[in-house]
Amino acid sequence: MANKTRITIIGSANTDFIMKVPHLPALGETVTDGEFMQTFGGKGANQAVAAARAGGNVGFIGGLGTDAFGQQIRANLEAERIDTTQIVASDMPTGSALIMFDHQGDNYISVAPGANYALTPEHIEACADTIRKSAMIIMQMEISVPTIRRVLEIAEEAETPVLFNFAPVRTLELPVSSAMTYLVVNELEAESLTGLTVRDTTQAEIAALKLLEKGSQSVIITLGTQGSVAVSHKERFHIPAFAVTPVDTTAAGDVFCGALAAELITGKSSDLADAVLFATAAASLSVTRMGAQPSIPTRAEVEAFLA
Repeated sequence: MANKTRITIIGSANTDFIMKVPHLPALGETVTDGEFMQTFGGKGANQAVAAARAGGNVGFIGGLGTDAFGQQIRANLEAERIDTTQIVASDMPTGSALIMFDHQGDNYISVAPGANYALTPEHIEACADTIRKSAMIIMQMEISVPTIRRVLEIAEEAETPVLFNFAPVRTLELPVSSAMTYLVVNELEAESLTGLTVRDTTQAEIAALKLLEKGSQSVIITLGTQGSVAVSHKERFHIPAFAVTPVDTTAAGDVFCGALAAELITGKSSDLADAVLFATAAASLSVTRMGAQPSIPTRAEVEAFLA
């Protein structure tokens, strides 16, 4: 393990179509005077870019269409020095997301997975050696459940740590398990997985302990402006949020996960509390900027912010 530095992200990549509006529309309402931008997104690709900008040695495994959007996403990942050699090319359209948010940073998001579902368990078998040799795997819930399940099986057999971002919680047919070494969820996801109310740090700790019982080594629950709560079999702690003015919260959770993995594997400290603090700072910076990947800070920016 000591010689491993590769962080492999297995997940989604999308083109984001973003509209910033004065306020989020009610059912049937048309809101005008919006601002539009098109950026790169998808939880997996966002986490890959976040890990790379935080100093990680990163590879991305996912599905992209052979259309212009897919070609642009691949080129962007390569520009971030991310290994794209194990991306599967598909005749399906590249994944896309429609994002609408207001001046408070609150958002509506809808996603068409497209080629993200072209990443199959069979493709994972072809990438099994990469999974076994990685220092850490990062995954989310924007690819198919059978594909996720096979990755977890291979990683657990090889004792490769997995940082699992159970987001979005679109199905409970995949249970929390010991294969999810680090489990990261927000308060709504924690509620869905535990059936408990999670509105503050005390409730978050109770929910995290319940999730810890399911086998994860560490559970981190992010709480937006309340920061995050983390529990493991050795420690429990709360990292407060940084006071910033949010502009767009779209990729904050993805930035948190990517930065957390990079700090655990290649950062100055492998201590979980230090890594969560670093990830919190990275996510805080990201919400002050528009767009998913355009908002992701570099390691130098995070370190300057912390200093």
